This record gives sequence, C-alpha cells and structure tokens, in this order.
Amino acid sequence: MNTVIGNEALVLDSAKRYSHINFYGLNPGLIKTNIRSNTLGKDSIKFRIIESLVGLLSQSPETYAERVVPLLFTPKIEGHNGAMFNRKALAIHPSTTMTNDYVGAFIKASEELVNRVKTNRLK
Repeated sequence: MNTVIGNEALVLDSAKRYSHINFYGLNPGLIKTNIRSNTLGKDSIKFRIIESLVGLLSQSPETYAERVVPLLFTPKIEGHNGAMFNRKALAIHPSTTMTNDYVGAFIKASEELVNRVKTNRLK
C-alpha cells in the first residue's frame, strides 16, 4: 500500500503546488501485468501463480483502459484538479491519513531521501 499512499501524496501535493496543471490519481487496483516480475522473478513459479490469481480475480488492462480513457478526455474532468478515481473510473476520496500536514511531511521526507541518494552517488 506504500505505492497507493505515495501516489496519493504526489497527486495532492502536485495539484496544490502546480495549480495551473491538472493532476489526477488513478487507482486501478491489481491488474495482471508484468510489474511484479521485478520482485518475484520473471519466469518463476511464484510469479506465474500470483499473476494467474490476479488475472482470475481482477479486471484486465483492456477493461481498465476502456473505463478510464474516456474519463481522462471528458471536459467534465476540468476543474477537478487533484481528483482520484478507482478501478471503475469512479471518483474516490483520498485516504483518511492524507491531511495537508501528512502530505507535506511525506513529500518532504521523499525529497530528502532523493537528495541523500543523489549525494551518495556523487561521492
């Protein structure tokens, strides 16, 4: 769930920081893709089992695209900077922890981590 919280924080912070650009959060849930191959091993039995289960229990990438692409091109989305949408392209509320203070602290900690990594690479 760290990626969900991170994505929400990025959307909310960016919508506030760059108000002249619209940002939207997309939360498709689990979708059968190769994204987990990095962690599970591309051709491992563990990867194949998990991806098979995900494929059986969740929507396909094609179904998600059919739902979300029209949303992203409708003029009605304008004026809803920072809005987030679920796997059915329906508007959802941010997580309850996503207060302005929490988002600010999350982004600050993330920026500090990136700067620390950059500094260590330069050494």
